[in-house]
Amino acid sequence: MSDFESMPERPASYALPSEDADLLNTFFEQQPNADLSGFYPLIDGLDAFAARIALAEVAQTSIDVQYYLYHRQETGKVLSAYLLKAAERGVRVRILLDDMSQAESERDLAALARHDNIEVRLFNPLNHRKLRFLSFITDYSRVSRRMHNKSFIVDSQVFITGGRNIGNAYFSGEDNSQFVDLDVLSIGPVVEKATQAFDLYWNHPLAEDIDKLFTEVDDSHLDTLKGKLAYFVSREYSDSSPYVQRVKESDLVQSLRRGKLNLDWALGYLYVDDPNKLLTDSSNTSTHMAPKMIRALGVPKQQAIIISPYFVPREPGMALLRRWAEQGVKITILTNSLSATDVPVVHAGYAGYRKELLAMGVNLWELKRNFEVTPKKIKIKSFTGSSAASLHAKTMAFDHEQVFIGSLNLDPRSFNLNTEQGLVITSPRFNRLLRRWVENDMPKFAWRLSLDEEGELQWQGVDSDKIYHHEPDTSRWQRFSVWLMSLLPIEGVL
Repeated sequence: MSDFESMPERPASYALPSEDADLLNTFFEQQPNADLSGFYPLIDGLDAFAARIALAEVAQTSIDVQYYLYHRQETGKVLSAYLLKAAERGVRVRILLDDMSQAESERDLAALARHDNIEVRLFNPLNHRKLRFLSFITDYSRVSRRMHNKSFIVDSQVFITGGRNIGNAYFSGEDNSQFVDLDVLSIGPVVEKATQAFDLYWNHPLAEDIDKLFTEVDDSHLDTLKGKLAYFVSREYSDSSPYVQRVKESDLVQSLRRGKLNLDWALGYLYVDDPNKLLTDSSNTSTHMAPKMIRALGVPKQQAIIISPYFVPREPGMALLRRWAEQGVKITILTNSLSATDVPVVHAGYAGYRKELLAMGVNLWELKRNFEVTPKKIKIKSFTGSSAASLHAKTMAFDHEQVFIGSLNLDPRSFNLNTEQGLVITSPRFNRLLRRWVENDMPKFAWRLSLDEEGELQWQGVDSDKIYHHEPDTSRWQRFSVWLMSLLPIEGVL
């Protein structure tokens, strides 16, 4: 019997009824049809941050937060301050985070949990709290599998999901890199599925109360944290802050000033991995959401757009793409270049598929590390400086209606090992938005790959005649390291 199976039972906690709040009238137009959900794309990092802060500021009954990463950076501190302010006025706050990257944050999180209206749980906790790396030696099969879901739910009425974690890079307040990412804000029937999914994870045995894992805090630590967060917000998030000025100029804030958000009303469904996925054999697909999501997207007849920071299709994926190509489907794939990726070992798993993809007629693009675009949208000065870009959005568009937006990378780890979630939306408007970006804007930011006369890879930007015969903006050592990693038999865990 595992430690989690032997844990004492605790009272279950569930989402508060949505009818107890009236948040929808604050920001959103009236729902035209009970079967339709309303969707708003959060393309820009400033919009994504402004949405979370604005919702936290007006929450009336509950805020449920679920993320893989919750960085102890400026944007994370500001969000924590607003969650604490909500709790102070009586809002129930539940914070559920994967434990992988919380070593630096667990003291602050434990202090937050001292508040009567805040609960914090860590999912799939490492069993060695001080020397955390020992967990990978003693219990690798469990701790190597993580909760990768992203969810922000307010008053059981408004739901945000997509690719973004909590951290500067995701919200154009970057620290070390600027992520090109995508979230979607939702209201309507789809939110009920989101609250059910959150409750399923929150009440799962793998979700451990932080006060059981970190016991070195008392009420005085909460008082100290309150003071630090209040001081930080007054200093760094005041009207004089350049970041705050950019947030106030964001498209979402400007839309709210003009009235209510113009939502796209469409049919949508949220697909979520069962949390037991982390405890079952990876070949047991009964806990996996990916097969159901792929069936819901359907088979493209004309066009398939695939955007994923990590793309390791393996043979089943290649067979699917090959079949689409043979049926005349135009396939466009965007992923990270070697210079832009933040996980070179996954790039090593992807690199070997490029020639075959190109040979079957796939339009293959790789995001550049550096590119010039409108300062407000991508290349944005941060709290601490500016730096290069990396693709982090996970989205697909089929033909003229279907769109997927979520946390799922197209690699074996997301499909088989980690837990994920994502929305399938039947929306010509969202589909058209993504297609136009791919056709008109993406070429400015990415290298187009092709095969030369000898069948070797080459890279070219649309703004230059220069052709590269090796990975652009990389050193020989980087290219050698990736080649060396590609020899390792680890593709199934990438």
